[in-house]
Amino acid sequence: KRYGDLPQAFSRLPVSQAIIDGEIMVLDEKGISRFALLQDALAEGAGSKLHFYAFDLLHLDGWDLRKAPLIKRKALLAELLAGRAANSAIQYSDHVEGDGRGLYDQATELGLEGVVSKRADAIYQSGRTRSWTKVKAQQTGDFVIAGYTVSDRAEGLAALGMAEFVDGELHYRGKVGTGFDRDMATELLTRLERLTAGATPPEGAPREVMREMHWVKPLLSARIHYANRTADNALRHGVFRGLRDIGGLSTPAPVKRKRLIAESDLASIWVTNPERRLFGKTGPTKLDIAVYYALVGDFMLPHIIGRPVSLVRCPTGKPQDCFFQRHAFTGMPPSVAVFETTNSEGETKTYLSVEDAKGYLALAQFGVVEFHTWGTHRQSLDRPDQIVFDLDPGEGISWREVVEAAVHIKGGLESLGLVPFVKTSGGKGIHITVPVTRKQNWKKLHQVSSAISTLLAASAPDTFTTTMGKENRKKRIFIDFHRNARGHTSAAPYSLRARTNLPASTPVSWADLETIDAPEDLNYASLPGLLETSGDPWAEIDQAARDLPAMG
Repeated sequence: KRYGDLPQAFSRLPVSQAIIDGEIMVLDEKGISRFALLQDALAEGAGSKLHFYAFDLLHLDGWDLRKAPLIKRKALLAELLAGRAANSAIQYSDHVEGDGRGLYDQATELGLEGVVSKRADAIYQSGRTRSWTKVKAQQTGDFVIAGYTVSDRAEGLAALGMAEFVDGELHYRGKVGTGFDRDMATELLTRLERLTAGATPPEGAPREVMREMHWVKPLLSARIHYANRTADNALRHGVFRGLRDIGGLSTPAPVKRKRLIAESDLASIWVTNPERRLFGKTGPTKLDIAVYYALVGDFMLPHIIGRPVSLVRCPTGKPQDCFFQRHAFTGMPPSVAVFETTNSEGETKTYLSVEDAKGYLALAQFGVVEFHTWGTHRQSLDRPDQIVFDLDPGEGISWREVVEAAVHIKGGLESLGLVPFVKTSGGKGIHITVPVTRKQNWKKLHQVSSAISTLLAASAPDTFTTTMGKENRKKRIFIDFHRNARGHTSAAPYSLRARTNLPASTPVSWADLETIDAPEDLNYASLPGLLETSGDPWAEIDQAARDLPAMG
């Protein structure tokens, strides 16, 4: 009775013995599976509501199929289930080959939970493996903040109570407890505490929520990413994506920022051959690069001014002619400082440092595409203030796996009392930057970053390696801590990368990182507009500096 028609349906299969992998579901009136409906059906007696969707076949009449490729196992499964009626309790879960993006977009539009992608040639392995991945579909909406709950954590805020207006009446839509960092949580709590007087709960709030929720007047709204809705219309897997004012939901307010590039600086930009294209006949122009750096300058300059910098120059626009420029060069803008110091071999060399907006903007004339900075300032050269962990994925690692690995490392760093910031590398990897106090020298910084990397790799040895060499990175992620040695650099925040569509090494919040599907889309064309509405998530990085932890 508990499993309805399923036992009888399995007994009718034309097989003596089989092990079939699948999932029991209950569909709503739109044909979408709902976990809440499944719970109700199992509790009340399933009847004909339960359906088993079969997606793999492990054993068939004494044959162990686990070593066979997935595509062959599914072919046998389809043959076994051939002829099942559309209303049968057992259904074959079909698949689509190729066009994953289109399938994901359709799943999102239909309100489905997401898409599971599998390697067609993979053998069967139990548990979570790298032969398959699940990408949750995300929907976005603006919802009224109707209340909040509190916790014993330092920031105090536990979750937001969400609601939406239906025919002029406010209806409860569940709680959202992720997506805001400590600073945002503090800001939210401060603003919401002022709105409690005279507030009433929305319609449909459950009794247990009524007991814990502090209700507020519906004067604030939040942008929420969510998977779908439950049977009672509550948001599933909601993630806070930003605070909105009720009066301006459709038009985000411009981000307030300190202006570092004046109109006179922009007027001083001079570029010869502005129409010269980089990386092919359809690539961006030299002028495109100059315009990009002018538009993002207010956000980028705080991260590079006064730091030793190396440049990637592409004066002809041809990839093979690009080169790394560490030292002074002929015709260099006067606002780019030159200073002497010793390199790792003890030789005295000249190095560069951008000192103001004019020097920064003038570099476009010299074909500068990339900026790479030291983890210190010129005036305190031997007292570094940043640690960089460069996550470099090996062959067979997806972007989603790199994101999950970065989140894992974030937790490890926070457990050491550090505050990690994250950015895309502009390629396939992720850079995690940790601000530290200027109390230690380069040798100590490198030792500690090595010890931390070793500790992190040991926490997930199947995922990470700290050993150089491509042969050690296959299906693993290399934690490169060697950028924390004196004279070594990493791509500066917002620096473009010398690739076809000029992707940028883009700082993001940790909540935003988990929503990015194609980091290459953060490029010279898209990023300036995004920054105008979202601001710099690294704006407070210097204030987050902590002492290096003692590592054995």
